[in-house]
Amino acid sequence: MATIQDIADYVGISIATVSRALNKPAMVNPETRERVMQAAKKLNYFDTAKFKQTNIKNAKISLGVIIPYITSFFFGELFSGISRVAQENNIDLILYELKSGKMNEEGLTEAFSFVQQHLVDGVILTSFHMPAEYDKLIDTLQIPVVLLLDSHENSKLPAYKVDDIRASFDAVAYLVSRGHRRIGMISAMLTQQHDRGEQLRLKGYKQAVDFYGLPFSESFVAYGDMRFEDGYRAMKELLAEREQTGLTAIFAASDEMAIGAMRCIYDAGLKVPEDISVMGFDNLSVSGITTPKLTTIEQPFGEIGAEGVKHMIRHFAEGGKFPEKGQFYLAYKIIERESVAAIPLD
Repeated sequence: MATIQDIADYVGISIATVSRALNKPAMVNPETRERVMQAAKKLNYFDTAKFKQTNIKNAKISLGVIIPYITSFFFGELFSGISRVAQENNIDLILYELKSGKMNEEGLTEAFSFVQQHLVDGVILTSFHMPAEYDKLIDTLQIPVVLLLDSHENSKLPAYKVDDIRASFDAVAYLVSRGHRRIGMISAMLTQQHDRGEQLRLKGYKQAVDFYGLPFSESFVAYGDMRFEDGYRAMKELLAEREQTGLTAIFAASDEMAIGAMRCIYDAGLKVPEDISVMGFDNLSVSGITTPKLTTIEQPFGEIGAEGVKHMIRHFAEGGKFPEKGQFYLAYKIIERESVAAIPLD
């Protein structure tokens, strides 16, 4: 008796695709489905009369959700949007956390292997920039992928996020409107993935500095990996140079780093915003309960998660063709709280 592996080897496709062709035929390209049916018949897998035509309403869809850190403050809000739309449409979700936050090809290969073993019909990948050199890995997956909070280098995949450059520009503009001219930044670490969303925030910061003619030197910027402890360490570096830089405000590329920066400022015997103002990026739920409450850029995490699942649903409803590709920007806004002071203009 032939196995699914035998059919996959014969046709030259993955086991996951064979399984979908046998059990969820509406979600597989008709040509591929026919090749699987012919192979099953030739290899005597089972009686081809058992093959049935179905449709998206009757098929049970499952999606793999891949995340870098399940402990990230934003994940709960993002997942609430994903799960809400999934439940409304009878979609199962399988969650995978990248081991040790492996934001690289090795980690992604492991994640894809996991979701393939669970025969998911699509993958939602969060906070993972997709450079072009990963295209072959995506192609071997043979199921649709949607990106959330980051994007593909050449816009090959659909991606839902905010416009990081414009949002960061507006954050600096807000600080300028409050009288600040010496504005520092705590940015994401610079890596080979030059277009990561967090690094686009550094680009937006620098564009605003140029636009407003603000003072700037490399000592105005420190770097971290988006977590609380990174913000603390980066702020310590900025404070060490403050006598020379004269910074009055800090824009952090994440709320976690902004909160870490505020703790560092407190430990240094200074006050926010009386001595130095701090602005974040995300609007995490914790940002409204810090002391002082954090002024920040809001990302609509719940909406972003919901749109990712809706895009998958449209894909299946249209016979396995993505209705659109590229970057889809959701609206952001400035949440004004207590961590930014107005200072007199010179």
